[in-house]
Amino acid sequence: MSTFIKNGAQDVHAVLIYGPDAGLVLERTMALAKQIASDLNDPFNVSRLSQKDILDDVTVLTDTLKTLSITGDRRLVIVADASERLSHTLEVALKESNHDTLLILRAGDLKPRNKLRLFFEKSESVAALACYADDLRGLGQLIHTIFDDRNISCNPTVRNFIENSLGNDRAISRSELEKLSLFVGDGGEVSLKDAAMIIGDNSALTLFDLALHTADGNALAVDRAINRCLNEEIRPVAILRAVAGHVVRLQLALEKIQEGDSPDQAMKKLRPPVFFKAKGQFRLQLLSWTKPRTLKALGLLLKAELECKRTNIPNAAVCGRTLHQVAALARTAR
Repeated sequence: MSTFIKNGAQDVHAVLIYGPDAGLVLERTMALAKQIASDLNDPFNVSRLSQKDILDDVTVLTDTLKTLSITGDRRLVIVADASERLSHTLEVALKESNHDTLLILRAGDLKPRNKLRLFFEKSESVAALACYADDLRGLGQLIHTIFDDRNISCNPTVRNFIENSLGNDRAISRSELEKLSLFVGDGGEVSLKDAAMIIGDNSALTLFDLALHTADGNALAVDRAINRCLNEEIRPVAILRAVAGHVVRLQLALEKIQEGDSPDQAMKKLRPPVFFKAKGQFRLQLLSWTKPRTLKALGLLLKAELECKRTNIPNAAVCGRTLHQVAALARTAR
């Protein structure tokens, strides 16, 4: 993918960049755009259209794609809010386009049967780039890239803290790491104190705290953590999945204990390893939770996620009710 972008998408006439990670969508759009036009404000070689512009005038996209560059350079057309409503117009316009023009469309999360996504995945001379939320591997690579550029170092414990503190949006993660790099300075070393002060209050840490409180059975702390998540505009489905992920980790560790490991040995075998500040809580949860209870909790969380997607009940209410049910299971385990 990086080679495709660095080469300026030479073999295609249009690229759809889409996915749930809006920050990564924007980052890849800008990276590809800069390979085509050194100055993105150049009115002769760069055109920006909205979906509304195209739907209001079906000829505007065709005319823009036909336009030749007066400098002889490759032209760039960017549509920032594409959806499948553009599918037919797009197919017609690309047939008549000037092939020295690259069209880039930015879009949100598109389902597999979305007409726009299907067109870009199955048609020749176009390409689709999916942008999904960073997993720990992706975050690790981002941390390495930013720190390596500035000759900044950190030990494994600090790196683990940073990975667990960053959220799932590439733009926010990059911004937080840039702030941390600026604070430490080129050639510096990031301490745990530095990392906690600069990025310790991000969405991943918020979700991590909520999952811990839920598995502890602390009803008051759960209420506070839910409110904090919603205030940070973290979606209820993301909250439910974060708690489910924590319960799955408890389940995996419990299986290791059944095989003969001690709680500490079981925690060390989890990937990623349990965050060092949470080891005490996690160990106590292993002593109180059982595999049958984890299965029941996961059933409740999955049912709640389906409710959020299928019913008209407010998602926040479904989420809050379910987390308290899971917390009640934790209290019953004592």
